[in-house]
This record gives sequence, structure tokens and C-alpha cells, in this order.
Amino acid sequence: MKTLNRKKHRGSKGEFIFYLALIALPIIQVLIFYFYVNFNSIMMAFQSYDGYGDYVFDSNPWANFSEIWANMPTIWVALKNSLVVWIFTAVLGTFLALVFSYYIYKGWILSKTFKFFLFLPSVLPSILLVLVFKFFVNEAIPGYTEALTGSAPEFTLLQNSFLPTVIFYNVWICFGTQLLINTGAMSQIPPEIIEAGKVDGVSTIREFFSIVLPMILPTISTFLIASVATIFTNQANIYAFIGDGAEVADYTIGYYLFILVESDLHGGPDQYTYASALGIVCTLIAFPLTLGVRRLLEGKGDE
Repeated sequence: MKTLNRKKHRGSKGEFIFYLALIALPIIQVLIFYFYVNFNSIMMAFQSYDGYGDYVFDSNPWANFSEIWANMPTIWVALKNSLVVWIFTAVLGTFLALVFSYYIYKGWILSKTFKFFLFLPSVLPSILLVLVFKFFVNEAIPGYTEALTGSAPEFTLLQNSFLPTVIFYNVWICFGTQLLINTGAMSQIPPEIIEAGKVDGVSTIREFFSIVLPMILPTISTFLIASVATIFTNQANIYAFIGDGAEVADYTIGYYLFILVESDLHGGPDQYTYASALGIVCTLIAFPLTLGVRRLLEGKGDE
């Protein structure tokens, strides 16, 4: 009996050591790249740059937060644009992705072709897609217009309608990953349920809204919750399109934070503290908002 207990103890100890070795790297990664980085960022929000490469605690620890209030006109514009981008890319984009996913799930005509072309942007580098899109908008469309009308157009999408064009681009490229996940979730719907709907005379639209969408609601909820969490970090590929030369009217919060840290024109080491303070404020807004959307969607799923 003692021998059996000793072997069981050794086995439990070996399993515990194996478990520690298995999770050691993820734990170290979280400690360094989440807790340490975020802790440093939080502390930086209450500091100022001394001009010699160091950050020191200011006599007024709320100076960076006061600067947020001073820059509120720019922040309001960026916030409005961030919400517009979220509505189109997350809400409208998710719905369109569901429609295309349903089309592919049903195996209708050219469904595999649509699946290939809609997923293609997900496997290509984003900067390459931006370059191709910019060439199409700036060169191809004006060239075709001039060939048809005999005169070059004075209106170009990226110059005269920059943000709507960028939003359209972001909606287009967001289909790929959602298509794969949505079609995978739809394929898990028991065929008997679909067949029962057909026997009852359910139309295609009714099947989509009353059977398919409720059955994959957890997948849809995951996309929407994740999108809410990134409202303030999504720069909508604006930097890839125009670098740090965007007009304030086209800012998003994500782009504004990015150029504060990355751009020599708008940012630099002296702006890191202000960017950290703004990031904290955005987190304080996004965190309860994300939890609220999660609770709302989970409540809908339980009905």
C-alpha cells in the first residue's frame, strides 16, 4: 500500500512539474509584455520628459490629463470618426460577412469563387493591399473615366473623400477571417434542423434570420465584443494610406495615438507621457463598454 502511495505521489509531482514547464513561457510572456509594459505606461502618464532621455515624476501629476482637456476638439473629432469606423467595419461589416458566409454555406453558384476572392486579402500583406487599392483609386478609376468621357475627373476618392474611401477599404478587407469562422460555425448546424425548416416551408430569408443566425450567435458575439475592445486602437489603416499627413478631420483615436508615438512630425519622446494618459482614459471608457456589450449579447444568447 505504501509503495502504491509513493508511486502516486511521484506521478503527481511529475505531472505538476510538467504542467509548470508547459505554462512557464506563457506566464513569463504575460508578465513581461502585459503587466510590465502596461505598468510602465501607467506610470508614464504621471511623468514628464526631462529632455535628456529620462522620464521623471512631475510636480503636477495630472498635467498630462489636463493636456487631454486642452486637446479635446481634436479628440472629439477622432472619437466620432472611431465610432463611425466601428459602425461600418464591425456592425455593417459583420452583417455583410454573415450574408456572404451564408451564401457560401448554401453552396450557391460561384460560392467557391466568392470565397477565394473575399478571403484573398487576409493572406496578402496589408501594405501591398493598400498600394494596390491606392493605384486603383488614384490611377485606374480616373484613367477609365477619362477614356469614357474624354476628360480627366477633377474628383478623386482619396483626395476629396478620404475617410469614406478608407472605411470602404476596411469593410472590404475584414471579410476574410470572418468568412472562414462563420462558414465553419454554420457547417456545425445539424442538417436535421435545416431540413425541418424546409418541411415547414421556411423561406431562405427566414432560415437565415430565424435558424442560422441564432445558432451561431456565440460566434457573432465574439466578433462584436472583440471589436468594441478595439474601438480606440483601430487606426483603420490610415497610416498605411497617408503616413502622418492625415488631416485632423480624418483622425481616429487609434491613428492619433499612433502618430503621437511613432511620428516625428506630431509626436516624439516628449509626447509619450501624454499618449499614455490618453490611453488610460480610453481604457477606462472601453473596459466597462466592452463588459456591457458582452453582458447584453450573452443575455440575448440565453433567451
